Amino acid sequence: MGLVRFLLAVAVVINHTGPLYGLVMTDAYMAIKVFFIISGFYMALILTEKYNGPGQTRLFFSNRFLRLFPLYWAVLFLSLGISLVFKFGLHTALLLGPWQTWLDKLAPGTAALLAAANLTIFGQDLLFFSHITDAGSLAFSTDALYRATPAWFFLLIPQAWTVSLELVFYALAPWLARRSTGLLLALAGASFALRALIYLADLPFDPWKQRFFPVECGFFLLGILAYRLYAALKPVDIPRATLWKVAGLYLAAIVGYQFLPGFMGKELYLYAATVLSIPFLFRLTKKMAFDRAIGELSYPIYITHWTVIMVVEYACGRTHLPVIALLGTVAVSVALNRLVADPIEGFRQRRVLRSR
Repeated sequence: MGLVRFLLAVAVVINHTGPLYGLVMTDAYMAIKVFFIISGFYMALILTEKYNGPGQTRLFFSNRFLRLFPLYWAVLFLSLGISLVFKFGLHTALLLGPWQTWLDKLAPGTAALLAAANLTIFGQDLLFFSHITDAGSLAFSTDALYRATPAWFFLLIPQAWTVSLELVFYALAPWLARRSTGLLLALAGASFALRALIYLADLPFDPWKQRFFPVECGFFLLGILAYRLYAALKPVDIPRATLWKVAGLYLAAIVGYQFLPGFMGKELYLYAATVLSIPFLFRLTKKMAFDRAIGELSYPIYITHWTVIMVVEYACGRTHLPVIALLGTVAVSVALNRLVADPIEGFRQRRVLRSR
């Protein structure tokens, strides 16, 4: 599972830089949805098998906070610091450009909301449905991304909108993990039915079909259902060779997705293959230390890559941008894990052990 998460994070990076010597893998749009499915699986797993006693829900929430926020804040302040160096040393504001242009025009409440979204992650997805008016206030619009100044411009880590959706799912996860399979299927069906209605409605593809939680939550629910399949298969003796075959076929589908024929059909195939493959992938890799280690890079890769891309593009231009930005992102992510995430991870696991 770790290698899958790593490859999905890499797919997002190269979708933002351009192909890596012709390789695109999956579209970032689909990679994020596969991430949501995997997240649903893991949350159902740990809520069922790890955080399953009295007082454990509170521990689940606090450990999720420790997993996401310290690393996010480290990247946020790193991005802010780099942007300030660029502003005062190189006379370009980098990620602070919209703030530099608009700060004296923003209404105080609007500036506070934008700053709060950057600091807390919460509501970052909603900024893709909002824009800044000429009066400096925040306004909702169905076509906000096509207005002169979309509100997301003020995010220093704009890709963290997905983390905002994750936080909403985490709030619901303890309740969802205890619901019947029938109800989960009904809720997922309702989410995908709403997605279909939005496709038929005259609404922009972005953000309504890829950042709107009611139409994205179906993918989290698919992940919970994948966990139910994994739990049902636990007593079944599956040959290790079969697990390797499933893993190989699924990894080939991710890496070679761009070469598969069709359009909508192959997208649906990838989602179905993810749900059906996860139980086998997790069973194969759950005790592999290397797989876990490489998977732990996926979150820092995801939240650092935008800043790294901006710096590399300024320093080197677009020549070889995909490979330089990817290598730089991985290097920064390794450092962040060593300096920030790893010490906190030890603390997180000790908290779980003490609670038993």
